[in-house]
Amino acid sequence: MSQEITEIQPNAIIGEDYDGWINLSAWRGFESRNGFYGSKDSEKESDGTIKTHIIGESADSVHVLSQAQFNAIDFLKKNSGLVRDSLLNGLLSDYPNAKEIYEDFMPEINSVEDYKSNLGVAFLHIMDSEKEGYAYIGFELGCSWDNEHGVGVMMHKDRVVKIGLAEESFNHWNCYHDNGTAEHEQMKWEKAYEQMQKPQKKWWEFWK
Repeated sequence: MSQEITEIQPNAIIGEDYDGWINLSAWRGFESRNGFYGSKDSEKESDGTIKTHIIGESADSVHVLSQAQFNAIDFLKKNSGLVRDSLLNGLLSDYPNAKEIYEDFMPEINSVEDYKSNLGVAFLHIMDSEKEGYAYIGFELGCSWDNEHGVGVMMHKDRVVKIGLAEESFNHWNCYHDNGTAEHEQMKWEKAYEQMQKPQKKWWEFWK
């Protein structure tokens, strides 16, 4: 059975992927977006309980909750209002761009308060990339103007890293570009791809 992720200690073995939950008081009163693809699952307001997905960090052939992930979760729990306000202000700054894309589907938004009746957090993605001792956290939100794709916001502590469709909330490259490891990760990917393209011996050929 899943547990609140604040209860998981650093270096605890969680596997490659771990699904749990967290309750963030700052998101109470927003739309409840626990349905498929971030759809509304209730006309009642959210009580702040949010589904989470942790990408375990590889360590000695197992996958654990890293210290940086623990730090990020702890920061989020203690500063949920600060993080929420930063995220919503980021969306407000991006509003002209969203309005241009969605046109009449985009509701009139004049302040961060207007988002309260138009979106809610569907999922949190605790990434396995970090910067300065804190992991990145992606916010996947369901919204009234795009029921299919939603909104994705990648955050580092209370700083907005990237805003886009829902997929941006779990796009590893947003983290790599922000923490300066993109070139290294690209080289790793290319090397792994080259290995995959090499002809593989059939099992009986190892005895020739």
